[in-house]
Amino acid sequence: MGNLLPGIAGGLIGLAGVLLGAWIGSRSQDRRWVREQKLKAATEVTTAGMHLYQSQLEGATQRRHSTTDRMLWLDRLQAGRSQMHLLCSRETRDASDRLAELVWREEGTDTPADEAEVIKALQALTDSLRREFRT
Repeated sequence: MGNLLPGIAGGLIGLAGVLLGAWIGSRSQDRRWVREQKLKAATEVTTAGMHLYQSQLEGATQRRHSTTDRMLWLDRLQAGRSQMHLLCSRETRDASDRLAELVWREEGTDTPADEAEVIKALQALTDSLRREFRT
């Protein structure tokens, strides 16, 4: 009986270590998954946003895109924004909304936003995402 107690204690300590390690690993995997989803959403927003913006510029090669092509880019932009609204901080959501506001215009209604303004919004989104990824 005296030899049994240390064995049981050692087994319980080992089991606690395994459970703790599994919990830490699970949290790490969850964080990695969220980070990957944020990155995917950010890629969608920036890629689609820049294609939409460039398609509005005079003389742009992308001006040749059809309305259907532009709608596909808009769908990608909106899908990325939806993901960002689910996963990201308010600062990042606001930055993605600002970029989307600048790059999307109804065809033939408004002139495109100033390029410097679009670049500034893109940089704000990128900076916000970098801060978010560090946490």
